[in-house]
Amino acid sequence: MPTVLYYPNDPIAAGGPPARNIAPEKFPATGAKFSVQPTAKPGTYKPLTPEFDFWQTQTALIAGLRTWKAMDGKSFPKFFGNKTTLPVLTNAGDDLNAFYNRDSLQFFAHTFNGVTVHSAASVDVVTHEEGHSFLDSIRPDFWDVPFIEVGGFHEAFGDCVALLTALGDKPICDRVVATTADLSAKHFVEALAEQLGDAIRREYGPQSVEAGALRHALNTFRWTDPTKLPPDAPASQLAGEVHSFARVFVGAFYDVVRNIYNTGPKTSAGLQAAAARAGQLLLAAGRTVPAAPRIFEGVGKRMLQAEATLNKGKYATEIRTAFQAHGMALPAPAASLPVPLEAKRATRGGGAAELRKRMGVPRDADLQITPVDSAMHEDMAHVTAFRPLPLSGVMDGVQVQVPATARVTRRGRSITGVVGEVVPAAGDVDNEARAFVRALVQNGDVRVPETAARRLRAPSVPQARRRQSATHEVKMVKGEPTLVRVGFS
Repeated sequence: MPTVLYYPNDPIAAGGPPARNIAPEKFPATGAKFSVQPTAKPGTYKPLTPEFDFWQTQTALIAGLRTWKAMDGKSFPKFFGNKTTLPVLTNAGDDLNAFYNRDSLQFFAHTFNGVTVHSAASVDVVTHEEGHSFLDSIRPDFWDVPFIEVGGFHEAFGDCVALLTALGDKPICDRVVATTADLSAKHFVEALAEQLGDAIRREYGPQSVEAGALRHALNTFRWTDPTKLPPDAPASQLAGEVHSFARVFVGAFYDVVRNIYNTGPKTSAGLQAAAARAGQLLLAAGRTVPAAPRIFEGVGKRMLQAEATLNKGKYATEIRTAFQAHGMALPAPAASLPVPLEAKRATRGGGAAELRKRMGVPRDADLQITPVDSAMHEDMAHVTAFRPLPLSGVMDGVQVQVPATARVTRRGRSITGVVGEVVPAAGDVDNEARAFVRALVQNGDVRVPETAARRLRAPSVPQARRRQSATHEVKMVKGEPTLVRVGFS
């Protein structure tokens, strides 16, 4: 039977495992799957060919699906919109990037000074984008939230999926433990997307990415208010751009893995077990955390709660120590109890009206309901409602939708209670949204189609540079030019 060539990490990972000749894999029979295009028959193909890209990408995606199953205990069921198949384009054009837009995963190719890079060649890059599709399936309410930390958590989740996929591979873990027995030193797994980072560095200079990788999970970045950061900064510093700020959370998560691992045997099996435990806690927290401005700390709190509920708090100290090292002090685990609404009002549909009032949104505002898919929270759901915010002084003539968020209990379709605090669409959310948009504009992450541009009072949207695969676009919504998300990179 023909074999295929597969790089199990990144093609230029220093100290990483060499390419393997493996039997071609198929997607699992159960659960959602990807449709990688263009296809190729099994065979040993050279890198930078469409045939190699097909098998490299498909094999990486299958590894990512195994990561999900380790995190959730069951196969990944469906993508956003109840889709069971998601197209994957291994070469969607000329760019140093990769992209998820709810309709597909897209990878790109780029040549600079005679060196060509395909982003689909890196398992780190492929599983990062796959991570976006995973998180979007369980938390579609994150998509439209214009907060730096919420966007940053989406990016961090992608990096965490890449880390967990690597640490689910025993030969990789063997090499990591042999390199740094206590995980205190840098190594090829915590260094993410080395080849793509190298290409960006060669073309845009040494301050554009971290040394030796696109990003490092082993880092000392500490949380600070992202709205007070510059929208762009050298890679050695934090910025309000979501990929940059995501490194705070990725550093904390990787330290959770390291701390759990260092309580047990310094073996590859011990490392795999620590990563699996951290991944399970991350997914549980991601399902229940509100889509609020301070989501990094919120996820940490819920990882603690999940550890207390599922594992009797065995690794609570390790989790708290990890987040503390990155500037986030987590309180002792505590569960939020639901506060009931008045029974008569709840049963007559008044629960939704009362909730809108608490959220500070108009009576007719749509309530977006995201059920929590968790055995621990069977009757819980996230609720999001939006109001428009004019972006005067940032993008004149454009508005963005700012959210109010709440967690509720339900009985059937009726809202019966509120869990924790309601975050109204008022006060600091405007500042959060403006800081988020400033970073988008500064980093060229806004596309303005001609139809929307004709409606703007300002002649153009000033941007330092424009990305081919911008994550946001100005669209006409109810007759108004509105900034909306179109994807994650």
